[in-house]
Amino acid sequence: TIVSEAAVVFGATACDLPAATWRGTRVLEMGCGSGYAGVLLAALGAKVTMTDLQHAAELALAAVALNSTVIKVPASAVFGVWDWSMPGKENSGAAAVGESLLADIASADFIVAADPVVDRASQEAFLVATKALLGLSGGPPLARNLKEFVVAHKHQQSYCISGYAAPTTGARPTITQADECQRCLFRRVLEDEGIKVTPWHRTPSEFQHPFVECWSLSPGERR
Repeated sequence: TIVSEAAVVFGATACDLPAATWRGTRVLEMGCGSGYAGVLLAALGAKVTMTDLQHAAELALAAVALNSTVIKVPASAVFGVWDWSMPGKENSGAAAVGESLLADIASADFIVAADPVVDRASQEAFLVATKALLGLSGGPPLARNLKEFVVAHKHQQSYCISGYAAPTTGARPTITQADECQRCLFRRVLEDEGIKVTPWHRTPSEFQHPFVECWSLSPGERR
């Protein structure tokens, strides 16, 4: 099973926060993949709805089953199919017994997404969903109870920072420094669409990655 570096950085940062941050909260995970981040948050006490396209269901549910002993009631981790290009439409595969996926989205305290965008196609789909969640698509926000929207993003030379090079041979890349962050195409697109991007909590030093940033997204002003 492949776990993205962004998911590991997010997980380490989440674990470093006070236990009360996650205990008893409702979390929506966008693009859960192998289920690493969602299962980790459930183990920290959250009620997590992991979402992705249908192809991820088997792997995500297997991760939940494998880690069931560390997910203590009332915490939980369930899976729901969600197509970002149709954010307001319910999909088959209900997120939780007795609740629709849209109800889980509406009640989420946190939304988390680890490495949700890797190319222009995923960027466009993520943008459609994010604007709908935050109420930037002309209607009320889908996530009506939202306290924080966290994205862990790994900068990719093949996508968002093309042309980037370390300043000297063998030098530690500086893309995560404040001035270099503005080079990221993904960040610029979010800000152009009226989404405010600010740093999330500091990652423990042993898990810091030169190309991974954790952001908090919120409604801002369209540029």
